[in-house]
Amino acid sequence: MKPFIKQAFVVSGAALNIAGHGCAHGFPAVLFTQIKSDGGPVTLTDHDTSWIASAVGVMGIVGNFISPVLMTRFGRQKAHLFCTIPALLGWIVFVLGNSVPMFLLARLLHGLALGLRTPLAAILVAEYTEPRYRGAFLGTFAISLGLGILLSHVWGAHLTWKMTAVVCSIFPLISMAIISLSPESPSWLVSKGKFDEAKKAFRWVRGDGEEQREELESMIRAQEREKHLEESRKNREAQETLKVKRLFKSITDTIKGVMKIFKKREFYKPLIIAICMLIVFEFGGAHMVPAYGNLILQSVLDKDDPKDVTWQFTVIDLLRTVCAFLAIFLLKNVKRRTILFTSGAMTVLSLALISVFIYLRKAEMLTHSFLLDTVPMTLMIFYSISFCLGLVPLNWVICGEVFPLTYRSLGSTLSTSFLTPAFVVSMKTAPHFYSSIGVEGAFLVYSVTLTVCLLVMYVMLPETKDRTLQDIEDSFKGKKETDVEVQLSLIENGKVVK
Repeated sequence: MKPFIKQAFVVSGAALNIAGHGCAHGFPAVLFTQIKSDGGPVTLTDHDTSWIASAVGVMGIVGNFISPVLMTRFGRQKAHLFCTIPALLGWIVFVLGNSVPMFLLARLLHGLALGLRTPLAAILVAEYTEPRYRGAFLGTFAISLGLGILLSHVWGAHLTWKMTAVVCSIFPLISMAIISLSPESPSWLVSKGKFDEAKKAFRWVRGDGEEQREELESMIRAQEREKHLEESRKNREAQETLKVKRLFKSITDTIKGVMKIFKKREFYKPLIIAICMLIVFEFGGAHMVPAYGNLILQSVLDKDDPKDVTWQFTVIDLLRTVCAFLAIFLLKNVKRRTILFTSGAMTVLSLALISVFIYLRKAEMLTHSFLLDTVPMTLMIFYSISFCLGLVPLNWVICGEVFPLTYRSLGSTLSTSFLTPAFVVSMKTAPHFYSSIGVEGAFLVYSVTLTVCLLVMYVMLPETKDRTLQDIEDSFKGKKETDVEVQLSLIENGKVVK
């Protein structure tokens, strides 16, 4: 079996898991519509629906902080397998539940699964796949998410919400099977000093060519260097520490060690970049549009009944999935920075244009029927293509590529911990924004937020396309290849490089 097929097999486990989360994001629209139109087992208030929609983010924070412990201690494979369990349980609770507390419990379980998976998924693809395929594989996450949202809406249009939940549960089940048949991450095995196992896993998933052997040896040398430096530092500190002050100094040294990590360029720069990327992803509309798309389209298209925007909502769902497919080819052939800032500028422009159009229409400065009928949907299509073609898939790519191996779990957790509060804030505040300052005012707020984050990334983000993870790490450190060779030479001669 060719390495590419093996890598695709491993990635498919993560992609199916994410498709299941896409179903979870789209399911509230199915649940709310059917319960309100058919009567249902309970009566849902606006307060109930807002909490059911946003509850995912609450438990997601907990999952964000559990995930690195699982990743670091038990490995990427077992952590990935574990995160499918609450996802499956959430669908079971939806099938069995008929009350608001049960709906909230199901959403909290889905939030836990989402929180566990978010720091892990991009790391999995980054560590298992070759640099030339990494962007394309990471891009499949956006396809999976969009496809999950689309399928949940389509199934919900023809099935009851309980049967929709049953069908959606297939995704975590298949994902479990694929993960169980996949090997452990070679990078994690290297970080634990299990070099023989790492070589075996690396050969299985990546092949045994000259380029692959060189990448593996480079990763092993880098880990040995980090381990040697860490042991030397601990030995010096042990010699300098007095017994009577050992406990106090141990605590202070731990704090100082954490502070030193935050001061390292190879840590704080990727952290800031990842946080900005995740904020752009969230406030750009990745979750707000699937959940509140009816409200948004009603305002933009000036319609009173949600049924009047049904086909337009379907078009937006289809565009999200199609753009995710096209993004794979962009990620394979176009530089990351080019995609990011082109897509970012177009998204900001489209949000601003939609806002200006609504303001002008409300001021009765636009009265021509042709403009009022065609421009709003054209602008929504422009926004959907701009956002989904670049910013959505790049969220997974950037977060999966920028963190160094030593701090990858910590960095991914800290960055994604900003995503879940942003998710809750965006989902809870969106209806209040729409009712107070209108969709047009909300879009202006979002466009300013995206502009600030994009400017930060423009200054800090290096080009990462077709570069190994070790090469990207060295670029943040400001190291050149010759610098690394000098360090290795000094270490081999028994000297410590600070």
